[in-house]
This record gives sequence, C-alpha cells and structure tokens, in this order.
Amino acid sequence: MKKWQIYRQDQQLSSQLASELKVSPIVAQILLNRGFKAAKDAEIFLKPKLAYLKDPFDIPNIQKAAERIILAKERGEKVTIYGDYDVDGVTGTVILYEALTHLGIKTEYYIPHRYGEGYSLNFEAIKRIKENGTKLILTVDCGIASLIEIEYADSIGLEVIVTDHHNLPQKLPPAIAIVNPKMIEGEHPSKHLSGAGVAFKFAWVLLRTLGIKENDFLMSLLDVVALGTIADVVPLTYENRILTVCGMTLINEKKRLGIKALAEAAGLKNGISVTNVNFALAPRLNAAGRLEHAAIAVKLLIAKEPAAAEAAAKMLSEINSRRQGIGQDIQEDAFEKAKLVEDKRVIIVSGENWHPGVIGIVASRVVDTYSKPAVLIGINEGVGRGSARSINGVNIFSILDSCRDLFLDFGGHEGAAGFAIKPENIPELMKRIEEKAIEEINEEALIPKIKIDTELASSQITLSFVKELEALSPYGQGNTNPIFMTRNMMLKDLRQVGNEGAHLKLKLSDGHGEVDVIGFRLGSMAKGLKLNNPYNILYNLETNEWNGMESAQLNLIDIR
Repeated sequence: MKKWQIYRQDQQLSSQLASELKVSPIVAQILLNRGFKAAKDAEIFLKPKLAYLKDPFDIPNIQKAAERIILAKERGEKVTIYGDYDVDGVTGTVILYEALTHLGIKTEYYIPHRYGEGYSLNFEAIKRIKENGTKLILTVDCGIASLIEIEYADSIGLEVIVTDHHNLPQKLPPAIAIVNPKMIEGEHPSKHLSGAGVAFKFAWVLLRTLGIKENDFLMSLLDVVALGTIADVVPLTYENRILTVCGMTLINEKKRLGIKALAEAAGLKNGISVTNVNFALAPRLNAAGRLEHAAIAVKLLIAKEPAAAEAAAKMLSEINSRRQGIGQDIQEDAFEKAKLVEDKRVIIVSGENWHPGVIGIVASRVVDTYSKPAVLIGINEGVGRGSARSINGVNIFSILDSCRDLFLDFGGHEGAAGFAIKPENIPELMKRIEEKAIEEINEEALIPKIKIDTELASSQITLSFVKELEALSPYGQGNTNPIFMTRNMMLKDLRQVGNEGAHLKLKLSDGHGEVDVIGFRLGSMAKGLKLNNPYNILYNLETNEWNGMESAQLNLIDIR
C-alpha cells in the first residue's frame, strides 16, 4: 500500500504568488511545493533564459584548465578527450570535441569499452593514447576517482585535466587541473550540472579566455547539452532546467544531422518532448555503449553528412532492439531471484552471463517494483559487474562505499553506482550491504510514498488548465510532474486495454460530469475495482490529441 502525502496547502501565500506571477493559485501552490517562495526565483523557473546561467568561472580551476588547453593549441599538441560511455559522457565528449576542433586544436576522442575496459581511465588506454602522440588527456564525465591511473599517466609524461561532476573522493587525483562543480563551496546552482553541462561551461570558458565572442557556436551545442542532462537524471532545476529548455528548442529544430536521423529512426515525426528523449532517443544512444561501443553514438552526433548520420542512427536502433531482447531475459531471471530476498532492505541478486550493459536498466525496474534499493551483478568471464539504483532518501553510493575494499573498481553518486567485483566476494558484499542498510535505512523510508500537490474538483480539470501547467515542464528529478487528487468519484465503467490488458481505462463521475482516465501498465488493478463504488484518484494531467481534437487526459497513478 502506497502512502499518500499531500503538500501543506498555503492559500494566503499561493494567492500572493499567483497575483505577482499572474498564474492560477493552483500553479502557485505547485511552485511553493517545489520550494519557490519568492516571486523572483519562481519567475526564473517559469521563464528560463540563458542569461540566468551563472558565470562559468565560478567553478574552481576552470581557468587553469582552459589555459592549459590554449597552451596545447599554441604548441600544436594533440589533445585526447576521454569520455564515459553513457549518454552524458558521449554528449560531453561531442561538446568538447567540437569546441576544440572549432578552435583549431588537434583533437581526438577516446571512449572506453564498457565490457572490455570498464568505467573511467584505465592503464592500457592511457598507454595507447600516449603512444599515439597525445600530450594531454581531457576527461569528460569521469576521472575524479582515477587516482592511480592519473598517477600512472603522470609517470609516463602524459598530463591529465579532469572534467567531472561526480562526488569527490577522499583523495583527489594528481591531475594538472580538476574541473568539478562539486568543489564549489556552499550551495550553488552549478553544483548539480551533468557531465555535459560541465563540458558546456568549459567550452564557454575556453572561448572567453581566448576573447572569442561566438554565441552562435555555443548555442549550437545546447541540443547535445540537453540530451546529456536529461539522460543523466540530474535535477531539472536551476541551470539544468535552463540548459534543457533552451536545448529542447534546438533539438526540435533538428539542425544537427545526427539528432534528425535518430528521431526519424525512432519514428518521432512531430515535436520531440523530454519524454521522447528519455524513452526513444537516450536508450538508442545508450545502447551503443551497452552492447557495442559508444563511439557509434559520438559519430552520429558529430556527423556532417546525411548518409553517415542515417547509417549510424539505423545501427543504434538495431542495437537498441537487441538490447531490449536481452534485457527481457535478464529481467525474468532477476525477478525470480528477487522473490527470494524481497524481505531484505536492499535487493541484491546476481546471475551468470547477465550482460553488464543491461543490468542497470533491470535494476531500475526492480526498484520500481519493490520500492527498495537494488543491486544487480552480472558475472562474465570470472568478473562480476554490478549496477545499483536507489530510492529517494537512500544514498546507495554511501552504502556501497562502506564495502569499497571488496571492489576492483567503483564509482557513482547518491542515486546510482557501479562496480566490479570478484565473484567469490559477492556473498560478503551481500552480508555487509544488508548490515549497513539496517543501520542507515529505517523501515519508514521503504514505504512507497506519493506526494500530492493539491486537490482538484472535476470541474477544474479543463484543457486551458492543462495548457497552463505546461509552463512547469520539463519534468524530471527535482521537478516532478504535478500529482493531483480528486475525491469521491463514482466508477461508471472500466476496461483493460492494450496488449494482454496491460492498461486500465476508467470512466468516473462526480454526479455532474464524467472524466475518462487511463492507467498505463495498471491493468492488474481492474480485479480490485467495483462499478458504482466511490473512489479517490491520484493522477497527472496532460493534453491528449485525437483526430485533430485536443482534450485534457488524466493519467492514473493510484486509486483507492
């Protein structure tokens, strides 16, 4: 049973905010729920502009790093950008590759193979990069925890600049400059940037340090900044919201050949939304690094010829289809094993030949099902690779960090982490994680909670109100899609629709009018519902278009 919690309703403050912002009191209440009490802050949220971005020089060491890149330009040195294999790393790599080549710097990029090399810098890659004539490595979305690898690079005369956004380790690596917004003292909007966001700020500093005023070039990078920001599930507030909103405008213009080709391959014919990025574009970009090599995704996004973009997009779609099939097999196995440990505070399961590029997706589904943190470990060729996902309020990085001595490598943040481990150490890992979880996770944290923004009468559910809500989007971590509650609705009709009755379609009445409700993937709820009984419902609102007609659509979240 999910716990329903309604935000404290402040009619006086919401009315005041509504008057100052010229919005409805309901939208004002939602803004209060998101922490916006001052009209000035709420105005920035509702109307995000690039002018509201903080000065990139606020990030420590960023000028020092830029000066070293400029020195490489003057010396004619080759710079290799070393990026992570997920969408954030790929897009960050594209941003800096395009920025450096735009400035006339000899530039190559290197993305490690997820399966063969693992996360972040590795000794063999560093050695090959050095032998290939590179003088300077510039990391993207990785490197902050690569202490011994950067020591090795230093020992063979290869300098390293780290740009990253992950949590700081106890001991920083000996890079010549570390550009990480987590190093900013106190609270600051830039602290929550994605790896792509950090790369964008660095590109901005490079141009400013050289005295180049090319806003058009920086603007041209915003589409890939938005892709990385959305895919990395960083909070879509403050700077991330600004970059996402501005970047989504550019994505929809489809000026970048790779994005145009990928949208066509994904069957996106009309406007592209954040949901489309999350469920159509990002999975295809991620699929390359999960099953093949993320360089395919980089080639797509830097493509200058339509044929090259179309070929890469087709390849990514094919890889993604294969990934979906593999994921389904692993999911079935993982859920069977999860039943055996569902009483634990953290669900930990492992399997032979589980593909390491897919287990993170399945871990997220285990979290959604059990409302508990989940760790999945795939064992291949004598090595276990784990992916962890968490719930709100539980720092899975901290829990796993207490077991760091068991890992071959380890990294991540509060909501997600990854590691490599010897299979013989898995039982000890399971034991210690559960002990740590009992210490740190109280049972209340494991009760799934739904935060309700406000109550609505059915008469308030109008198309014009749904249109007004669009000013709050895009939704994501830190800015969730508003959840509404309506009480005492009589159930007049119910049907299971879709493949094998996966979805639930309801017709409800308050005695004055009727509303249609769709519950995606909630078909199993049908057996517990009775016609002509009163129900309270929780739902999101969105616009539904059918045969050229628009209407308000209620997307069911829960019913009781």
